[in-house]
Amino acid sequence: MAGTVTIPLTTLTVGRHDFPANGQGVAVADTDTLIVLAVDRTVTNGGVQGFDQQPPSTAAEILAEQSNDGGANWFLAVGGTVTGGHLVNPPPPKGDGGTTLQSVVRVPVYPGTGRRVRASVTVSGAQVAVSGSLTIS
Repeated sequence: MAGTVTIPLTTLTVGRHDFPANGQGVAVADTDTLIVLAVDRTVTNGGVQGFDQQPPSTAAEILAEQSNDGGANWFLAVGGTVTGGHLVNPPPPKGDGGTTLQSVVRVPVYPGTGRRVRASVTVSGAQVAVSGSLTIS
């Protein structure tokens, strides 16, 4: 399933959101090794701000799970938290000192056959506008 999927502009309410919603995950090709989720921090949707304009108390916990048996059993592949607030990149030589425009979560796809992946995003604090991309390679 290698390729990039655009995540359209939407608002996530406080609470848990499963992707895909059926909980069964999506098939991953045997040759795929990496999933990258990039979230644009700067978007606005109908007056709802993205992470850049939210207070630090607004957060999204992102969990990705993988199954190597077609979805019968699942294990945690990676988890991370995206927080609200204006973030600045480190100064040179480690960064450019500019504004962080995206939050990125990289998920290695562990070896196996009959693999499936699924994700959940749990928003706390306040609803948040998001858009971005999901790349599988």
